[in-house]
Amino acid sequence: MGEKILTKTDREMEDRMLAVQNDPMRAETLQKARQFKRTWLELAQALARVQAGGAWEAWGFSDFDAYCRKELHLRANTVAKLLGSYRFLETSAPNVIARAHEDPFEAPIPSVKAVEFVQRATDRGAADAETLETMKRVAFDEGVEAPLLARRFKDVAFPESDREKAEKLRASIAGTARRLSSLIAEEGSPVSKKIAVQVEEAVGLLLESIEN
Repeated sequence: MGEKILTKTDREMEDRMLAVQNDPMRAETLQKARQFKRTWLELAQALARVQAGGAWEAWGFSDFDAYCRKELHLRANTVAKLLGSYRFLETSAPNVIARAHEDPFEAPIPSVKAVEFVQRATDRGAADAETLETMKRVAFDEGVEAPLLARRFKDVAFPESDREKAEKLRASIAGTARRLSSLIAEEGSPVSKKIAVQVEEAVGLLLESIEN
């Protein structure tokens, strides 16, 4: 069996883990950062604990963001998403966290994107309570991912206003008109010059009417 291939970041983080192994909290948080894709919930909980206790200061970092960036190789927006999703589960679905602790290998853990979708739907407030509960069950208990959640719940959770629908239609018409104008102007186009000019004029009138 071949030797395990490590990326530069993996190697740096592995070296750092060895260097801080005498500090259990620091080493554990660093380890969970390496395992981010499959243990995001554990990582988020570890980050919340580090942030709340201010441990990063004792480790020599100027602030929490600097600790996450330099030691864990996590961007600020990634950390914000992790903590936001974790805190949403803490308040809205604490059973998910408890379940993960009781059975860390078998308990279903929703993805960050699935939690974000439910959180945004909850914050939007357009869906009724029954729909939100169904959404939580599907996302948190059945493990349905964000794209399927969007397909099923987007219209009711994030309804478009008449103004938004009209703007989307306007943008679509304008884009199609510009695309048509570009196509007939290409070299080798089967459209005659006379018709191409007429189309160009019509497109100009169309764009003027919907953009002014």
